[in-house]
Amino acid sequence: MTKTYAVLAAIVAVVLGVYFALPNRYFTESVFPLTDGMTVVAYDDKADGGLSEAEFSAKDSLLEFSCTLGADTSRGAWCGLVFDLSQGEKGKYRNWTFVDSVVFDVEAHGTKEVLVKIWAFDPDVTKPNQPRSFRLLLKEVSLEEGRQRVVVPMEHFYTPDFWYTDGKVDPSMNRRHQESIARLEIAPGWNQKRGQKYSLAIHEVAAKGVSNFAFGVVLFIILGLTVVAIGRKNSSEKKIDGK
Repeated sequence: MTKTYAVLAAIVAVVLGVYFALPNRYFTESVFPLTDGMTVVAYDDKADGGLSEAEFSAKDSLLEFSCTLGADTSRGAWCGLVFDLSQGEKGKYRNWTFVDSVVFDVEAHGTKEVLVKIWAFDPDVTKPNQPRSFRLLLKEVSLEEGRQRVVVPMEHFYTPDFWYTDGKVDPSMNRRHQESIARLEIAPGWNQKRGQKYSLAIHEVAAKGVSNFAFGVVLFIILGLTVVAIGRKNSSEKKIDGK
């Protein structure tokens, strides 16, 4: 049996070695530049009587956005960008189950932080015609002046307490539901100065992860070898008992 286990262990080592050597075991899904019917829009608070001013233009490989939050601190102020990944159709969500990071190639001026919000379909609470009922995964992302590449691990995104409060959702319902992503939003950071213009020039936004196909093949092989090992062990024990 020791020899059998050694052979199986060697096979597992070879399989894992080949897997980690695969050049295409990672996948990249583009959020920007836009693909597959995705859209992006900018918003501000003017429709609600606010004083914020947003400017926006999008070309094939460059998105430019700027905003000045209303200087009146006695009222709320907001602006931002929303990438619609669902093609505007019910149930057309992106499967990010195997996504492990979100990558930004961005040039920033006038800001040190943005909020990145990922809105996920949660079958327990989401009503597709109510955008805020989608589960919020939030991360504060620090920026430097100028162009930079920022990688944000998916595990760093969290659901804030106010989402549960605003939606009257039981806090024990804390599953991420990363498998169904509807939108990605970029908004100013918590301490963005009122009346100060900030701008973002976005060259790329992408979700990256491990290929589920290659990973599945590896799991299948390892599972098969485990079954063989257990079968050999049971067979050996029966022979011993038979003696």
